[in-house]
Amino acid sequence: MLGATSFCIVDLETTGGAPGSSAITEIGAVRVEGLRVTERFSTLVDPECPIPPHITGITGIDDSMVRGQPVI
Repeated sequence: MLGATSFCIVDLETTGGAPGSSAITEIGAVRVEGLRVTERFSTLVDPECPIPPHITGITGIDDSMVRGQPVI
């Protein structure tokens, strides 16, 4: 039954864990059809604020990588 299902999995990286004050730094998504990945999407996003060093340590994403990227 699951083999006939289509769905999308989305992953976000952010500048922290607080929903009201954190900003998105990366969006990743995969489309799954019949348990096979059929499409992939990934983009960095400029959060318009500094990325804390401990977040860079977790995600590997730093300010220089997001500078000039699309803004949400």
